Amino acid sequence: MASGPSSPHRAIQTIDIYCDKSRAHWSERLGITDEQLRQAVRQIGPRASTVAAHLGVSLRG
Repeated sequence: MASGPSSPHRAIQTIDIYCDKSRAHWSERLGITDEQLRQAVRQIGPRASTVAAHLGVSLRG
């Protein structure tokens, strides 16, 4: 199956807790502290949509 602009599948966004820029971006976007982000990723995993759902936050802008 081809992936591209016409593909119905969205790219999976992941949170890299080892990257300062990634942590800063996701902490701000989710409205949580760096430590809260680290704990959520450790508990839930790095998929941004799963972490957001766990926190009750929408990723839609």
